[in-house]
Amino acid sequence: MPIFRPKYIFIILSVLVFGFVLSGCSLLDRFKKEEQITLQYWGLWESATSINQVVSDFKNEHPNIDIEYVKKPVQQYRESLQSQIQSGSGPDIFRFHNTWTLMLEDILAPVPSDVVSAKQFKEEFYPTVFNDLRNSNKEFAGVPLEIDGLGLYWNEDIFQAAGISQPPSTWQELAQIAARLTVRDQAGNITTAGIALGTASNVDHFSDILGLMMLQNGGDLKSPTDKASIDALDYYTNFAQGENRVWDETMPSSTIAFVGGNLAMYFGPSWRAIEIKNSFPLLNFKVAPVPQLEGGRIGWASYWAEGVSAKSTHQKEAWEFVKFLQQEENLKKLYGEAAKSPGRFFGEPYPKVSMASGLLPDPIVGAFISDAPYMRSFPMASRTFDNGLNDQIIKAYEDATNSVLRGASPQSALETAAKNITNIFNRFQTGSTQ
Repeated sequence: MPIFRPKYIFIILSVLVFGFVLSGCSLLDRFKKEEQITLQYWGLWESATSINQVVSDFKNEHPNIDIEYVKKPVQQYRESLQSQIQSGSGPDIFRFHNTWTLMLEDILAPVPSDVVSAKQFKEEFYPTVFNDLRNSNKEFAGVPLEIDGLGLYWNEDIFQAAGISQPPSTWQELAQIAARLTVRDQAGNITTAGIALGTASNVDHFSDILGLMMLQNGGDLKSPTDKASIDALDYYTNFAQGENRVWDETMPSSTIAFVGGNLAMYFGPSWRAIEIKNSFPLLNFKVAPVPQLEGGRIGWASYWAEGVSAKSTHQKEAWEFVKFLQQEENLKKLYGEAAKSPGRFFGEPYPKVSMASGLLPDPIVGAFISDAPYMRSFPMASRTFDNGLNDQIIKAYEDATNSVLRGASPQSALETAAKNITNIFNRFQTGSTQ
């Protein structure tokens, strides 16, 4: 009868123990893979109904991941987002404005290259995205599901009554048409304005418009003491000054004036079209690309992106969902579902170059897509409600505009603004919650 030697018994036992260990690791890995995960996703504009279909499709591919979507109010959103994430109780995925990238750097996880690579950012998205959504280390910090900015809204009936068939494509044409379309009463008061420009108090999105003008003229928005910036502010305020003004502070807000049929041309983002149409369904209007200086092409960008919390314990899964959202077929679904919402007739304009042809013919959205390859941005974007970089820099430019209207020179007004803007940037260093 064979006898097992001790060394053979030791080898057999070692093999068995090692097998059990491997088996345990395999079971542990399987358990980890099947662990049920819930990701909290904060949005701002779209209802849960609008994203349910895409969430359901994602769930079919990732049955162990649940998405809990919460539509948040925009007021104090930025402060709440930062404070909650820093305290460990915030969302895994969240929407943020393209101008917040550096302000939120400490809570934004970098985008992994297998989600969207640098090559994909450069080739698939519009150039402004490549510039806007990188942190101080030049890492990408978010992925946009839309693109937006400024378009030139024009009232077709007012144009037709004056025998004008097309909107202006240059600032020179705009000034001429605005003067032609402006109507005054016997006392000289404006009853129908040609264009809402020149003031800060009643021109909605005035900071975006002024920023666009300065960029087109080659100005420095961060330190606007150069001649190009001074000339742009002077040009802007001239629309509301003197006997030949086409707009002034006696007019209602530009959006209300346009809705009421008392304004021929108006600047606004794409979502304003929904608001205007819901307020006055019979108003005949279209949207054109923003006017340009001769020989130039620059548009204005103001849009939102999806980011992942640097404090999330499920960053891999969160990025997997963001990667899913930005796929073309899902962007189309999101657009279609949003367009079905009450009061909506289009979704968020696509952020990808390859999808432009599907929206270019649209009489509203097409203008923004046409300008998208030429868009640039700066933190003076209106209606981000961030109580931070944007709102405070807007205040600096608002004060400068009002100073000029009260008689100050554009140069002195912008010298003061430049000092204020420098102080604002110093206060909002990376990650500041001020």
